Amino acid sequence: MAGSADFDLYRPSEEHDMLRDTVRSLAEAKITPFAAAVDEEGRFPQEALDALVAA
Repeated sequence: MAGSADFDLYRPSEEHDMLRDTVRSLAEAKITPFAAAVDEEGRFPQEALDALVAA
């Protein structure tokens, strides 16, 4: 369906793609390293909050 004008209406904007990539990078760098410990300990993910607030 590539090349269809109708399909292009639903394509995310460049800004959307940039935001998604930025959030993914932040999550991979600052949140993922602590995810297993947070799950195992059943605690609030303070590291994630700190990373999001600092961004």
